[in-house]
Amino acid sequence: MLLSAGAWGAASRPEATAALLAGAGYLPVVLCGRNRRLYERIGRVPGVLALGWVADMPGLLRASHALLDNAAGQTAVQALAAGLPVIGYRPLPGHGLEGVRRMADLGLSALAPDPPGLLAALADLSSAAPARAARARALFRADPMAAVAELAERAERAERADPSSS
Repeated sequence: MLLSAGAWGAASRPEATAALLAGAGYLPVVLCGRNRRLYERIGRVPGVLALGWVADMPGLLRASHALLDNAAGQTAVQALAAGLPVIGYRPLPGHGLEGVRRMADLGLSALAPDPPGLLAALADLSSAAPARAARARALFRADPMAAVAELAERAERAERADPSSS
């Protein structure tokens, strides 16, 4: 079970979350980013693996059961691209909360409101994850450079049609 705290290691009560997961029989792997104090605190929680900055995120994502995410940021996007189930839990205020809610509303992830909800979301992965993974894969089907080229072509056509608009 992979817990993301972002590059800065900003998370709400990560020790409690990791201890809950370890107590439920999971091996929590906590991404502490560059937050050395968080790394040291998490390292003291029994049954939990703390990691600092990770160079091989794709490999780590492939080796994980699910991602617990608090911000709907880059790590969540990487997880979706890898087909890894994402569960939003204890999101950061502001962009984190909005992003986590939006991903859940789009059917890309689960949203766990509290510790019992988190354990329920994890138990539900086998039934819900395939449909969510299919929706996530659909986001990554197209070649992004083709989309950029199409946008550039549209802008060029618009410029030719109305040169005074630039």
